[in-house]
Amino acid sequence: MNKLSIFVLFAVLIFASSSALSKPCFADVPQVRNVTVWKDGANTMLNVTVYHNQEIPSHRVDSLTVTFATGGNPPQTFPQNDPHALDPITSTFNVTLNIGSATDSPVATVQAHCNIHGNSSQNWTRTVPEFPLTILTTLPLALSSLLVVLLRKSKTANHK
Repeated sequence: MNKLSIFVLFAVLIFASSSALSKPCFADVPQVRNVTVWKDGANTMLNVTVYHNQEIPSHRVDSLTVTFATGGNPPQTFPQNDPHALDPITSTFNVTLNIGSATDSPVATVQAHCNIHGNSSQNWTRTVPEFPLTILTTLPLALSSLLVVLLRKSKTANHK
């Protein structure tokens, strides 16, 4: 047997023995999967999608915390007093949070807290825009459309 064959055999034996001795971990720590930011008048709203496999009165997400990295704003904690209705396929639920007026586009972190397993290991961190997302998405769309029109005009002018 050459050295490569011995190495592959050794690697397979180590993998097989380690997988036979390990046990899966089923801790149900909540995870913030997505956050959508939108404006409602002067207020900035966060629609938070949280993954949490079990939502029963004795095991549930009991609070969501929004922490701002800039601007000196203290963290805002939003208590969740009732169990949430889970989507049976994805084990997620949605919560809408009103964080008030956002100025200067602060960087925010959203974290979920389980009453048994503690804080979420996966947080959502993004810049909260000062302007509505419709304006922020419409402007690049309009600019790219203008660019396409100008490129088509220049191609037709070159062909004449």
